[in-house]
Amino acid sequence: MRRSSWRSTLGGACAALAAAAMPATAGTIALAGQSYENLAQAVLDGRDIRVTLDLGACHVHGTALAGPPVRGSIRFDAYMIESDGSIAFSLRHFTVQDGTTPVDEFLTFKVDPTGRIDAHSRFFNAATFAVFRESEFDCEIGTGASFHW
Repeated sequence: MRRSSWRSTLGGACAALAAAAMPATAGTIALAGQSYENLAQAVLDGRDIRVTLDLGACHVHGTALAGPPVRGSIRFDAYMIESDGSIAFSLRHFTVQDGTTPVDEFLTFKVDPTGRIDAHSRFFNAATFAVFRESEFDCEIGTGASFHW
């Protein structure tokens, strides 16, 4: 089995899920004005929220290394505001790795009240649930991840 780099992990998932970058609309927070408070209110209002990603503007978790040059959008079905104020959301995506191996991918995102976003991707063998790979990126609201409703 070919070993993939961290660049292909969440980047590959976003590419698989990606649509063209969304144009600005009346329901889009202006990039300069994006905030945790606006996102939390949209969650509580039950808005249909999409996330546009630019992983190249994020960092590999715990480093100063830029993420892969991958952009796209993802729609999550459910958001939860936890007791610490963080906003959590996730997605399970069934796909094929390297064109031959079926995998289940789990994308989890957590936005803390400061606007920091932890984006985590895990790929599991669909038959055995053995972890193929995982990666994690650090983004910020409006830098690497933008919210639209």
